[in-house]
Amino acid sequence: MGGLFGKAPSPPPPDPAITEAQNRQEARLAEQERKQQAELAARRRARQIGGQRMLLSAERQNAEMGITDQTTLGAS
Repeated sequence: MGGLFGKAPSPPPPDPAITEAQNRQEARLAEQERKQQAELAARRRARQIGGQRMLLSAERQNAEMGITDQTTLGAS
């Protein structure tokens, strides 16, 4: 029956402003997702390695003594 009335008109192309807005929104969502993934990775990394490394640093002479190396307070 479609041949009786001729060819159906093709739909008009989408408005360029709409496609541009969609592209901007997709880029914004991709950036937001990337930031969330980076934040999650940073939290996971901090949970795995954080804590002990600064308490018992190999750079201090008496790491287990803490920071109470001084015997007097104030100016010497």
